[in-house]
Amino acid sequence: MRLSPIQPWKIESKDTAVVDKKSTGISFQEVFKKAIGEVNKLQVDADKKAIDFSYGNPNVDIHDVMISMEKAHLALQLTIEIRNKLVESYQEVMRMQV
Repeated sequence: MRLSPIQPWKIESKDTAVVDKKSTGISFQEVFKKAIGEVNKLQVDADKKAIDFSYGNPNVDIHDVMISMEKAHLALQLTIEIRNKLVESYQEVMRMQV
């Protein structure tokens, strides 16, 4: 099994991080749906690998199963934390007095 090297993250400056919706045409809802879809895809892939491994498929290693399950778990945990922050932010805005 060949491992690929870890790629560095690209950090944008504050000037380039602000994106105008009109210039990209992508709404927050679309980005959020895409992210949820990717998390779901990771979960389904992990389940499929676990089932294949349990049936004795010789092409599936325990390493692949564990890595895909951990990826799915981390993606789900990140999604839950983002949701919690969004709910917390909404509640904070609703507590503001106008």
